[in-house]
Amino acid sequence: MIRNQLFRHGPAEPPGFDPSAVPNEPIDETRQVDGQEYYCRTVESPNGTWTLAFGRPTSGSESRLFRIQNGRIVDDRPITRPTNGAIADDGTVAVVSGTDSTEIGSTLEVFGSGEPVFSRRFDTTLGRPAIRPDGDLVAIATRPPASTVSLLDVFSSELRATHAVRGRTPRVLGFHGDDRYLYVGIGSGKEPYFGIDADGDIVWGCDRYQATRPLRDRVESAFETLRS
Repeated sequence: MIRNQLFRHGPAEPPGFDPSAVPNEPIDETRQVDGQEYYCRTVESPNGTWTLAFGRPTSGSESRLFRIQNGRIVDDRPITRPTNGAIADDGTVAVVSGTDSTEIGSTLEVFGSGEPVFSRRFDTTLGRPAIRPDGDLVAIATRPPASTVSLLDVFSSELRATHAVRGRTPRVLGFHGDDRYLYVGIGSGKEPYFGIDADGDIVWGCDRYQATRPLRDRVESAFETLRS
């Protein structure tokens, strides 16, 4: 029993995880906006009310980002080198933008109908963000060699937690279990790697994740579990 506890933190199954609720990858498509044709990537909000579309016109001029509610464009704005994005049920957007070939890094920008709520620059490449359906929390993953997953409070723009992902490339899956948990995957499938609660604490990890934790942490977790 003690040996099993060294490799297991929390329940055997990920609490609240729903494979059918894993956000879909952005869709590449062509859209007509005000007579102009755009090559876009699009994602929908969990309830399907909102659509986020971003891309360049076929003429090759600057990229634009569109927030679309029930099929109607609510607003649009210029954006430089957008790569990924997510949109909440209330229309709050989290979008990742890259840099030119002479720089390294990415920018995470969060906004609603007005000015940006916050913008944060990372000196590394960012993956696809996840935003909680109520628009309160945003998660973002950085790529190797320093893979991390960070959870940010939208309204305060404060960083709640950052967790290193040793030897893996994280892919944010999204919020599950009545949106209480952020689950992170590392492959192309829907199997979660570990889960984080709204306070930024890791509440679940698969066996592969547990094996990457330092032995001291695993021993401490085991004794905490045995005492509870």
